[in-house]
Amino acid sequence: MDVWLRLWARKELSDVQKHLLIVGDVKGDCASCREIGLDYKTVKSCPQCGTAFHYVTCRRFESHPEERFQIVKRVNQIRTDLVWIDYSDYQKLTGRQRAREFFSNTDS
Repeated sequence: MDVWLRLWARKELSDVQKHLLIVGDVKGDCASCREIGLDYKTVKSCPQCGTAFHYVTCRRFESHPEERFQIVKRVNQIRTDLVWIDYSDYQKLTGRQRAREFFSNTDS
């Protein structure tokens, strides 16, 4: 019996960030170059920066947590080639990375 399980895996954050397609209500965005308005149902790579998409996440996970698994099931029926990333994990980790970079680049 096939079931949906959330799994943890070690990944290089920069690799996920470079190859991530962020799904919205209707369209998607490239996490690498911030290109917006991508048709997540068909786009295999970003038309702006050429990045191939390997991962997917959805902003609605945070605002509509009760729809999380319906969103995953619906998009996965169309895009079986993408690996799902938890949006809140992604936001926390990239925010932490930006803060580290900001404070390491400040003059003392």
